[in-house]
Amino acid sequence: MSDSPGFLRRGPISPALHGTLDYLLAATLIAAPLVLHFHDETAKVVMLVIGAAAAVLAIGTNWSRGIVRVIPPAVHGVADIGATIALIIAPFVFGFSEHTLALVIYVAVGAGGLLATLLTRFESDLPSATRTVHAPSPI
Repeated sequence: MSDSPGFLRRGPISPALHGTLDYLLAATLIAAPLVLHFHDETAKVVMLVIGAAAAVLAIGTNWSRGIVRVIPPAVHGVADIGATIALIIAPFVFGFSEHTLALVIYVAVGAGGLLATLLTRFESDLPSATRTVHAPSPI
């Protein structure tokens, strides 16, 4: 049984697919402001910070695509919802909504990420014997 809230358990996207998409999202968020040459420094920095956070989340989640596996999938799901909403509203909050390229990238990536998040089953896809979260201390 999963410890995720109901709305984080029902989607058709598997944890493995979502975990793969996380790495693609992090790479996109880190590369986009550099490759597309955002003309607003705030737009560039905010996206790089969110991209770095997305990379940490991808690496740290306790499912098959995670590497460190210390973040419960439900926490990952809530963080994804927060991050994707932050992407959507950031151009307006930080005042770079007049920069069309940055605005479109932020809203499109945020909306796509939010949709993928809402369609994902946030539960570990690891066998229970290999899960590392809440493991007892060896001492």
